[in-house]
Amino acid sequence: MVLLLFAAGCGKQGPPEPPLRAVPAATKDLAVVQQGPRLLLSFTYPQVTPAGTALEGISAAEIWATSRAAAEGKANPIDPREFNAAAKLQQRLAGADLTTATDGSRINVLLPLPEAPAGSAPQAQYFAVRTFGKDGDRSDLSNVAALVPKAPPAAPERVNVTARADGVLVEWSGVEGATAGYNVYRRDSKERAHGKPLHTSGAQERSWLDTTARFGQSYIYTVTALAQQEPIVESAITSEHEVRYQDRFPPPAPGDLVALAEAGRVRLVWRGSEADDLAGYVVYRRDGESGTFTRLTAQPVEAAEFTDTSVQGGRSYSYRVTAVDQAGNESAPGGEVRAAVP
Repeated sequence: MVLLLFAAGCGKQGPPEPPLRAVPAATKDLAVVQQGPRLLLSFTYPQVTPAGTALEGISAAEIWATSRAAAEGKANPIDPREFNAAAKLQQRLAGADLTTATDGSRINVLLPLPEAPAGSAPQAQYFAVRTFGKDGDRSDLSNVAALVPKAPPAAPERVNVTARADGVLVEWSGVEGATAGYNVYRRDSKERAHGKPLHTSGAQERSWLDTTARFGQSYIYTVTALAQQEPIVESAITSEHEVRYQDRFPPPAPGDLVALAEAGRVRLVWRGSEADDLAGYVVYRRDGESGTFTRLTAQPVEAAEFTDTSVQGGRSYSYRVTAVDQAGNESAPGGEVRAAVP
């Protein structure tokens, strides 16, 4: 047995394998849009290698570009080999520049519009990106994104943002040249850049209600005018409007209050308030026909009914009921009713 163990432990070992290189996988979702006098390139921050293993960040990103005459105002597809042969490095992002361009899971790069010679035909612009691992290992070039720059429309001069109980209402003024409509953007106040449009409206629309807004959040909205949607050519972002969306809106008042007087008690029933964040109801009572209403229920009651057992026979009482939500907002009272206790 000793000999067998010794023989098994003397197997020949090969040379150590070199460490795996941290090569970023090629970007596949590069997109380019025109915002006013600038081009916005956006792509996902690389997370894996071509083999699918986790990537511990990147050290740099390069923007490569070329151009050629547009065909009837459109950017025809370009062969990757032709792009590789003609493309030139436009920008390299590293260090603080790369950090500034990174917003969450996206890298966003703004470039000025290329200057076209006076009287020349429109030029289609083609872009691709290449990223580099921590040790300088470079990825393959990304997909090619293309766009033919156009004269963009002006941004809406007036944008109003109003917090409402059912959402945030965004309103804007019309713009000449916004033939493809308007883009409504929203970002969290802690985010540095806008992502994809939250809503794209028609050319005749002038308002939109954001029902996805959530209480307790701070949002920043902006609206751009669209000259075309594919690819996007829109106005520049010239103004942003912040709203802190707080729940200051009371629920609807309860209705159809009915008082049923019996010996030693008054039973109240009513139609419930239709509010998603309803906490309950508060019952108020007034003795006789004059005086002030006082609160009967220290805590909101959940059911749409209440029995008052603190009454005296031979006396009359007036009642009214309000609704309260989870944030403590109280509605106006519903209708008032009177009850004479036998």
